[in-house]
Amino acid sequence: MEGFLAFINEHRLFNKTDRLLVAVSGGIDSMVLTDLLHQHGFTFGIAHVNFALRGAESEADAVFVENRANDYGVPFHQIRFDTEAEAARRGESVQVTARQLRYGWFAQLCPAHGYVAVATAHQADDVLETMLLNLTRGTGLTGLTGIPIRTEQGVVRPLWFASREQIEAYAQERGLPWREDTSNATDKYARNRIRHQVVPVLKTINPGLLAHLPRTVGYLRAADAIVQETMTASWAAVAQPQPTGVKMDVAAVKALSEPLFRLGEWLRPYGFSAQALQQFWHSVDAEGDTFVKNGQVIQSATHRLVHERGAIWLLPQADPLPQPIRVTAWPAQPIDLPGAGYVTAERFDRTNWDGNLKTPSTVALFDAAQLLLPWLLRRWQPGDRFRPLGLAGTQLVSDLLTNAKVPAPQRSSVWVLEAGGEVMWVIGVRTAHRSRITETTEQIVRLSLTPTT
Repeated sequence: MEGFLAFINEHRLFNKTDRLLVAVSGGIDSMVLTDLLHQHGFTFGIAHVNFALRGAESEADAVFVENRANDYGVPFHQIRFDTEAEAARRGESVQVTARQLRYGWFAQLCPAHGYVAVATAHQADDVLETMLLNLTRGTGLTGLTGIPIRTEQGVVRPLWFASREQIEAYAQERGLPWREDTSNATDKYARNRIRHQVVPVLKTINPGLLAHLPRTVGYLRAADAIVQETMTASWAAVAQPQPTGVKMDVAAVKALSEPLFRLGEWLRPYGFSAQALQQFWHSVDAEGDTFVKNGQVIQSATHRLVHERGAIWLLPQADPLPQPIRVTAWPAQPIDLPGAGYVTAERFDRTNWDGNLKTPSTVALFDAAQLLLPWLLRRWQPGDRFRPLGLAGTQLVSDLLTNAKVPAPQRSSVWVLEAGGEVMWVIGVRTAHRSRITETTEQIVRLSLTPTT
């Protein structure tokens, strides 16, 4: 096929000394790719995934591909997945699950068998269809570039330049056998509707459509690279790394052009939906410079985005609650509180105290008689209530944290200390009235929190 070697060399996809793993379904594209690699003397093995989606057809595909591997005298690898069952278990579509299973398996095969890259048979019509499909769903510049020629994960696409017509002509010229996937004939899937109904119309408008595709994709990729450079620079300017996550000043974000677009680009790797992000930003910037809805939160599978007092916080999803810590003997060593820091304890007679009650919030003084062992240290929970020092009545711990202006991103990491079944210290924030030092206090306990940095 004219242009095959030139394309590989131009994009430095691989060379004759490299060992390739070729993904072969048995369809015409992958059979042509296999034959071209064999004809030009490349070293490769064949990998086939049986997704068990088409009954006897799927089983016949696997046998066919294995026979072709034997014909070419190359290593053959195959695996079978119950894709529909796995998709149901994951709560994903069959198409998404199949893609994840396929590339996940390839990632295991390559290091195990010494393959340096995975070659797939995506071609120019596939690239165009993907661009159009992404366009119908709403996409950015990256989506408009379609299928990349190569990926950072080691996937290469040597037929990216070739049209379906070129591939069919080569297969006929070489007398190659291939399998037909009957699901490609139905318009049940959006990609097939684009392939059967949209692309033919575009080709009648411009028969040279695919010939211009590389130049168009090149422009889009260049523009995308420039945008990403700008996004990286502006992210570095507004992102303030903190122990619990990343903080962004709302005013700094708003001072930039197209802040919502930037927010979307910055946060794309964290999985927030475009709709949720748009609603979040509009709630933050509802009217001019007025901040509204403190505590507004949106979540992805891995992260939370929180608006709190003129700042936006990007936080990882909370880890499972650490186990409560029961202290039954006087702690001679620091007590580690995951996510908060560590607490040290000391006790002394009142006669050795200077009488200073003005301590930082990380230091707490107690009447030892009211802070008897055992102690229970745990993360605070909704519904926790205690009487703060100096107040006449009880208060929810959640309200105390809000009134004390503990940033929302940090509240989930706050611990409490219980003694006698009551909260005696919201650690790092406030002690309880009951455990205060009085005229009758004989011995004092001082607990000090060293926060996580």
